[in-house]
Amino acid sequence: MQYIKNVIKALFSDTSRDTLILFVGNSFSALFGFIFVYILTRRLTVSEFGIFSAAANLIVIISSFTDLGITTAMINFVSTKLGDNDKNGASRYLKASFIIRLISILVVSGVVALIPKFISVNLLATADYTVSYWVAVISIGLTAWLTFPYAMMAYKKFWQSVVLDWSLGIPRILFFLGLGMMFPVNLNLALASYGLSTILPIIFGFSVIGIKFLKTKTYKSDYVDLAKFSGWLGVNRVISSISGRLDVTMLANLTTAGIVGQYSIASRLSSFVIVLSSSLGSVLSTRFARFNNKEEEKKYLIKSSLFILPIIFGVIIWILIAKPFVLILFGEKYYESIIIFKYLLFSMIPFVIATPAVTAIVHSMRKPIYIGVFSFIQVVMIFIFNVYFINLFNGIGPAIAFLITNSILAIYSWVIVFRYYFKHED
Repeated sequence: MQYIKNVIKALFSDTSRDTLILFVGNSFSALFGFIFVYILTRRLTVSEFGIFSAAANLIVIISSFTDLGITTAMINFVSTKLGDNDKNGASRYLKASFIIRLISILVVSGVVALIPKFISVNLLATADYTVSYWVAVISIGLTAWLTFPYAMMAYKKFWQSVVLDWSLGIPRILFFLGLGMMFPVNLNLALASYGLSTILPIIFGFSVIGIKFLKTKTYKSDYVDLAKFSGWLGVNRVISSISGRLDVTMLANLTTAGIVGQYSIASRLSSFVIVLSSSLGSVLSTRFARFNNKEEEKKYLIKSSLFILPIIFGVIIWILIAKPFVLILFGEKYYESIIIFKYLLFSMIPFVIATPAVTAIVHSMRKPIYIGVFSFIQVVMIFIFNVYFINLFNGIGPAIAFLITNSILAIYSWVIVFRYYFKHED
């Protein structure tokens, strides 16, 4: 009976509320992105949309590559300083993080701008090198959008971080529709709309965070601390970015376009579980980072583990209604995606289970190297398992690969935290 009361209490706690806020916000952001893509497919030619998609994908890669684990490190140090009521220290780490992020984006975007023709021909499927310039400009413009949400989470401004996310998605749609009434609709108009939409996040971000932190004096030790903490996180971010894109790429190489299409529908739908799990991880990270007592960390780890129960329950319900859900949304032509969708959902369960443990390892134990090392092993496993299972089961293959690797991650991470928090020392 007491266990049930604890579960009910956890469901209505601050952590549950903040997780729900981030999940709702991230879900709507995903919806705004889907609407923008849907409009583009209707207004651009197939080739123009293909080039735009390649450009948007490169922008995502640049954002992942230039993160270097700094945003996660920023949450850790800013949250820790705020927990110690050291506002000046929090401002120092926020400024240092912003500077590192900005410089890294400027460097990579500068390389893109210096060799635009090479980038366009080899990575963007076009001879029009101006697209490379758009990629560089938009990447720089996204610096605030890529950095400030994490700062807002550290300051527990979760609703503001959600609004910041929306401040890019909604204007992007409105700019494209508005400019489309005055100018010819083409690829450049789509890219210009994307570029203009980065202005509002800059304005809103600084209005919430303020500019006072930029005046704070930083020290060499601040940058060293961030670099030490984020080193393995940066490796993990880059490797995860690669491994997260192997499924579709390898399906395209080993199967047919039809199978890729069926898998893509299932993958898009199941990604909402990742959004929810990531939202939970973001909330937990700010809590774990503020603890300086092992016993308190242990208690919160137990408490936070309760939050995965409703997520897992929701995933199971979704598996049970997968068939009517897919058929109502997409029709009979995507019937084959139903079984893939079920397998992908099932593969997400161990990923959800691993979330509290992974967050504790990074932010409470402060051992990101454990996750960074595992990311190398993970990408190798995903590649090998994809080759093997795709040849056996086609579209279901990547889902089986995810199920195995996510299960290994869950076991690996929980063994680490169990040995750290629960194993009695002799």
